[in-house]
Formats: sequence, C-alpha cells, structure tokens
Amino acid sequence: MSPVFDDDDLEAYYAEIEARTAARQRPRRRPRASVDYRPPRCPTPEKICYPTLAAVTGAILAISAAPRASPSLRSYECECGAWHLTRSQRF
Repeated sequence: MSPVFDDDDLEAYYAEIEARTAARQRPRRRPRASVDYRPPRCPTPEKICYPTLAAVTGAILAISAAPRASPSLRSYECECGAWHLTRSQRF
C-alpha cells in the first residue's frame, strides 16, 4: 500500500493550510479622543463625605443618641455629590 501523499505533496498541503490560517495583522484602530474627566472637588474637604442620604441620616441618628449631642444637625447635598452634616440652619 502506497501513501496517498508523497513528501512534496504533504509539504505543499501544509504550506497551503498555514497560509490560510496564518494570523493576519489587524488594521490599526483610530486613537480615541481622550476624555479629561475630573470629579467635582468638594468645597469642604475637611467634612466627612457620606455617599447617600440614608448614610448621613444614620449618622445624624447616631450622633443624636449620644449624651452630649448637638441639638440641631441637618444634612445637605454638596456640589461634589456627597452628603455632609452641618449645624447651620441656613438652607
């Protein structure tokens, strides 16, 4: 029984397969315009930032339960998107 392919035929067959399956270079993507996003800065960075209204309300309740609690605490949403505590009555 003779082989179906001789060495030259087999070599040509493998070269054809490799040529079809060879990794092609992908076209370069256009560079995207960079986005210069800076989160808003807090005008009162010394204050504690609470992420949600529920979190700051919990802090008010915890502080109010203390023996020497501040009589009037309220919360406000800051320009930076966080919530802060204040004793000020100004809205």
